[in-house]
Amino acid sequence: MKPIFGRILTHPLSITILNFAILLLAYSALKETWFAEESDVHHIHEAVELWEGFGTILLGFGVALEERGSLLKIFGCTPDQNPRMEHLCHNYGVLFVVLGVLIEVLAWLIKIPNSVLNTEGVEFVLLQMGAISASAGVFLQLRFQIKLWKSR
Repeated sequence: MKPIFGRILTHPLSITILNFAILLLAYSALKETWFAEESDVHHIHEAVELWEGFGTILLGFGVALEERGSLLKIFGCTPDQNPRMEHLCHNYGVLFVVLGVLIEVLAWLIKIPNSVLNTEGVEFVLLQMGAISASAGVFLQLRFQIKLWKSR
């Protein structure tokens, strides 16, 4: 039972489903950011919450991809016979971890109280920087998805 669950969890189709779910979250965060105005604190805080969630999930997804081979071993599965796919998952996993951390840092710079770090007036700029970073993440996710299916 354990090897079957491991194979299902690490199968390219499962990775694809998870990838597209993360892309939906990115879309909602980008949509919230596009409609935010500098003066609209409510939209900015909602966008920050979405970016923080997106960054955390992208980071976790990256770690899981990076350690896909280890997950197969933990579940008692034989190693993947396609080394190109393992290499691809590892490399993109590292990129997703770095982007996830960057997005998290930008979101937390906005959330830090102004008594500690005064970001008043630059929240919108930091939010836009997060949106640009996340857009790069979306591009990488789409590129990863195409390469994943080509490697099969």
